[in-house]
Amino acid sequence: MPHVVLTGTESTYKTRLCLALSEKFDVPMVQEYARQYMSDKALNAQDLNETFFNAIATGQIEQQRSNGYFDADAEPILFDTDGLTLAVWASDKFQRSTSEFTAIPSHLHYLVCAPTTEAYQDPMRTDLHRRVELHQHYIAMLNALGASYTILHEVDFNDRLQEAVDALRAHGFKPRD
Repeated sequence: MPHVVLTGTESTYKTRLCLALSEKFDVPMVQEYARQYMSDKALNAQDLNETFFNAIATGQIEQQRSNGYFDADAEPILFDTDGLTLAVWASDKFQRSTSEFTAIPSHLHYLVCAPTTEAYQDPMRTDLHRRVELHQHYIAMLNALGASYTILHEVDFNDRLQEAVDALRAHGFKPRD
């Protein structure tokens, strides 16, 4: 079974889905590093600069490495984001190369949360008005990398969760009873 990464633009249920899927399939999850870092440093999205981005990127990649992200033989795990988000962020905000963040193992499957949900304000969010544009950037990057992915389109959280469950079942995950 592959490792699964929830990815996509802001305010699309990624973290809630990751938590619910972790419980439903009894699979561990790895939290998004950026949100914890920003919370610990009391940062808002407007505070982020390239120095903070570099610290977040270093922490995210190390977190992936230490949780078996690159190990095809490791037990299945859910990641609430990965280097793909760093790549989108780096190219969009800092016009940087993305190659250092896009070493995507072939045993990953992405659940891409489409921006069909209602966006809600949060001090850690900055691009709510650009979600469709950024979603297209995620898809283009996944296609360029030849990554395996499923787009989750449902608007309602429970419907989106069912969509995610169906996608994981198709990739060999079995819900716990």
